[in-house]
Amino acid sequence: MRRLLQFLIDASCVVGRQIGWLILPLVVFVCGAVLAAQLGVNQIVSWSGSVPLIGDALTVNSLLDLQWSIFALVVLFGGVYALRDDQHVSVDFLLSGFSPRVRLIIRTIGDLILLVPFAAIIVWYGTRFAVSSFNSGESSTYGGLMDRWMVKACVPIAFALLGIFGLSRALLTILDLASPQARDERTSDR
Repeated sequence: MRRLLQFLIDASCVVGRQIGWLILPLVVFVCGAVLAAQLGVNQIVSWSGSVPLIGDALTVNSLLDLQWSIFALVVLFGGVYALRDDQHVSVDFLLSGFSPRVRLIIRTIGDLILLVPFAAIIVWYGTRFAVSSFNSGESSTYGGLMDRWMVKACVPIAFALLGIFGLSRALLTILDLASPQARDERTSDR
């Protein structure tokens, strides 16, 4: 059971670990958009046919939309990865006075009562949000990205990974707290 839960935790972070590399094209897009805007160039390159997400041309507006989309993906998927490594924003000053066991219990309660239900709500409504965007053929009205549903579909996917992570971490922590080794450590602390 522990191996399965640890596998689910690790698997939920794979996308976040890989998506960090999008920072490099993000920097290129920012610099390219600034340079093109300063040179007064709107359409950077065009081609025949339509490419998913971008359409038939790469414009300054496309670069701006790509910047926001990449940033959203980094935040959405990177958040799960950051949470796994305890690199997220937290209120540790409140927990610093508690024992490690009490901190784990509080974190587990938070995962089960706050994190997992919140993630489920976002998955539910985010799926409707993405499907609505797909059905309406939503795209930029000012020459930016086409097929915005692709980016919007990442919202429920990322929160599903977050929910899987939170539930797996909570169950793994419960198993650890209930293990005989944890009980032995508690009695030796007294």
